[in-house]
Amino acid sequence: MMKIIGIYDGHNSSVALSVDGEIVCAVQEERFTKRKNETGFPKNALKYLLDKYELTNQDIDLVAMSTIERTDINNFQYPIDAVFSVENYIDLMEYYWKPKLSGKEYTKDYAKQFFEEHFPNEDTFYSIPDSFYELDTDTLQKKMIAVTTSDVARFIGVDEQKIKFYDHHTCHAMYAYFANPNKKNNTVAITVDAYGDKRNQTVWRIVDNKFELVVDSAQCEIARLYRMVTLYLRMKPLEHEFKVMGLAPYAKTHYFKEIEAVFEELMVFDGLKIVHKNRPDNMYEYLSEKLKYFRFDNIAGAIQSYTEKMLISLFERSSKEIGFNNFVFSGGVAMNVKANKALGELDCVDDLFVAGSSSDESQSIGACYYANYENNIKNQPLHDLYLGTENTDAEVLAFIEKSGLDTKYRVKEVENAELAKLLADGEVLARVVGKMEFGSRALGNRSILANPSNPGIIQHINELIKGRDFWMPFAATVLDSYQERYLENPKGFESRYMAVAMDTKKEFLGEIKAGTHPYDETIRPQILTKDQNPGYYDLIEKFSKLTGIGSLLNTSYNLHGLPVVNDIADAVHVFENSGLKYLVLNNYLLSKI
Repeated sequence: MMKIIGIYDGHNSSVALSVDGEIVCAVQEERFTKRKNETGFPKNALKYLLDKYELTNQDIDLVAMSTIERTDINNFQYPIDAVFSVENYIDLMEYYWKPKLSGKEYTKDYAKQFFEEHFPNEDTFYSIPDSFYELDTDTLQKKMIAVTTSDVARFIGVDEQKIKFYDHHTCHAMYAYFANPNKKNNTVAITVDAYGDKRNQTVWRIVDNKFELVVDSAQCEIARLYRMVTLYLRMKPLEHEFKVMGLAPYAKTHYFKEIEAVFEELMVFDGLKIVHKNRPDNMYEYLSEKLKYFRFDNIAGAIQSYTEKMLISLFERSSKEIGFNNFVFSGGVAMNVKANKALGELDCVDDLFVAGSSSDESQSIGACYYANYENNIKNQPLHDLYLGTENTDAEVLAFIEKSGLDTKYRVKEVENAELAKLLADGEVLARVVGKMEFGSRALGNRSILANPSNPGIIQHINELIKGRDFWMPFAATVLDSYQERYLENPKGFESRYMAVAMDTKKEFLGEIKAGTHPYDETIRPQILTKDQNPGYYDLIEKFSKLTGIGSLLNTSYNLHGLPVVNDIADAVHVFENSGLKYLVLNNYLLSKI
């Protein structure tokens, strides 16, 4: 039996466990630290995995670390992405990147100084001495690999020779392909992100499960440009790109064409490679000057349109050169569901699969797949993303009794028929049942649920708990038996992870209106089959018998700005600190009325 632990210790760090090619567990560090997009070594998530599966040195065959490049000490040692505000990022641009890019003196340990001032008790995992900041790149890389290997081996309790490092973009590509439950023999894998192991774009030819790198680039800055625009709009980079995408449909094409021309000066195609055209040294300064006279919604529309056009050209060129029409797509840019919609509509695309949460959090799974691939272990596709923590009914009852919740709220055993009736009557439910879903999108087990036919429920949920920006849409789960009623999906794309937006059928739009994007009436559906999540499927099925609607509005269960809830304590904390009236914990219902 081959057991491989996958670890990603960068932005939105995570761990995964593969047993004989099957991913049996995957969890993100943010769920334990309660800091969204937690960065750094995922020690809490790893401890959970080691304890749950009782893994020791003799049980573990390999520890697969995603990402080889180790020269950016700040990124590995300090969780900037988890704690920086928009103001902090702007200061970073002004006081670190601006002098560095202009050749002036700059503070190499900027992050270290920031954390010593603002987070003096912040623990650092890796034992990196201050002298490392003065090393040349090659020497630093070797020493960082040695430090990483030693510290990880010590934490897990494994032999150092069992730890191996795997390329960032190859992990993305492996995840994109092997996670696909319906993968095709002749496939093109495309990865696009901000940066990883000196690349931000790759194109692969895959035949008979064998990968061949066709082209790669370190100058494809679609993701970095989107990130800089996000910051310029005073939203948080590496987190609020979704907000920019959600705002984009409100812009009018004739207003943002001039802005799009600014972006078109930055990159150009060299065959399949996206490379620099007239790239400024300081992208943020450049955009600040070029965009200062334009309105925020038109800027959002321009960057979304530009992103879609560049990706469309990349896919069309790849199909023409490689000769395949089946695609898998991964990396941070693949989280853009509107771009994925545009790609799926191309004549050159017969099949498009975007794996769930394909940004860097899934690197740990990709590392497992890569290690299996290298060791001739057959990789198994992901059936679903319910791969995280769970609580038994006994644990739920024990928590309720210990916390005295049964004296504060009504607590009773509940079945789906009663929950379906509450939803049909217009109530909003928080559902924390079974294994937590992996990734950035709630898939029913850590979700807030409501009747999608009531557009007014959006404002109600925002007032109860979410506090989202007015333009941000919610999503919906659609039963597979209802997908033809609601969705335009002529090519039958796989959509179990809310990874691809689709058009809706207007004659039945009213039934799911609250779960769609209100301005353009598109949807990013979770198309649910019974075998993926029987209990959740049964709930929606019972709701459909009462209402004739085979769908539920589904948004993540969390307080605004915090990660999705992890366990019972998290679930109750949110319940008690929000306006929600109902919380489902496995087979028990907590009610404030």
